[in-house]
Amino acid sequence: MRALGEMLYINPGTGSFADYATEYVHPLAGYLAEWANVFEYIVVGMSEVVAATEYLKYWWPNISALWSGIIIIAFLLLANLASAKAYASLEFWFTMIKVITIILMIVLGFIVIFFGVGNGGKPTGFSNLWAHGGFFNGGVKGFFFSMSIIVGSYEGIELLGISAGEVAHPQETIVKSVK
Repeated sequence: MRALGEMLYINPGTGSFADYATEYVHPLAGYLAEWANVFEYIVVGMSEVVAATEYLKYWWPNISALWSGIIIIAFLLLANLASAKAYASLEFWFTMIKVITIILMIVLGFIVIFFGVGNGGKPTGFSNLWAHGGFFNGGVKGFFFSMSIIVGSYEGIELLGISAGEVAHPQETIVKSVK
């Protein structure tokens, strides 16, 4: 992220990280980076549709997974086709829901750790981090499985490169975004 930010600061443009791979590494590297990005968004998009379908099945158990997936894709397609502003507004509110949920989960975690809510009133404390076998209790397999989720959380960083050429003051915006 920092390296991409530095390259964008010096040479802001509407291109992306793939342009830098083409220019500074090799045209094949840029080509592969572009197709890796396409594959990433296909996988991420479909996984989000599957997750949304599972949520709908939780609330409405009799709904067909096929039809709920089609409805979700049609909803996103219509939001995209309506206008960029409508889609950006929709993304903003969905992101706000995610951020609020994450903050509430952190607060709930601290309540369980310090006050024992949900654990019979007995605070669990931080000792669970090293008690009961500590880290890697089941071997390194769990670590590598968790790393796949962590790596997936950083998908989308390349959008900084795409948006750098579309803002009024790219240097200022890039510095804020990278930080």
